[in-house]
Amino acid sequence: MINRLSRYLVFGCLFALAACSGNGTNGGPFGNGPQACQPGTAVSDAQPMPNQTGVSTTIGQIIIVANGSANILNANPQAWIITLQATSGPINGSTLNAVPFPNGPHPYPSDFYYASNVPTLNPGQNYTVFLSRIDGTCSAIAIGSFST
Repeated sequence: MINRLSRYLVFGCLFALAACSGNGTNGGPFGNGPQACQPGTAVSDAQPMPNQTGVSTTIGQIIIVANGSANILNANPQAWIITLQATSGPINGSTLNAVPFPNGPHPYPSDFYYASNVPTLNPGQNYTVFLSRIDGTCSAIAIGSFST
């Protein structure tokens, strides 16, 4: 009886450790969640524009645009972060904040804009813009790219 109970405990502990290891093998480049981060709506680059070249290394902010406000991104933008990935390595931006951008692109029927502050970028780099949650519960999703 004790041997059987011991085996169940050992197998249960091993299963729990494997399930909670959080190695990110099923996810993208950032975050440990097994599923991709889903903001609940369509999202794209607004500044810089998608595939823009010659972007200033001192741009200071990455602005994204989302379709509508009835989504989890709009409900708590501070739970989301922008990360830029280039061959020189990742650059983390600040958490998102809702911003006005009246002259920004309008790809959706109802546009909502969010900004992330970024430090000085490296010249001559291709950057991919990733959106993820700051708690690391999901894998970042690529939402655009640009180059300096």
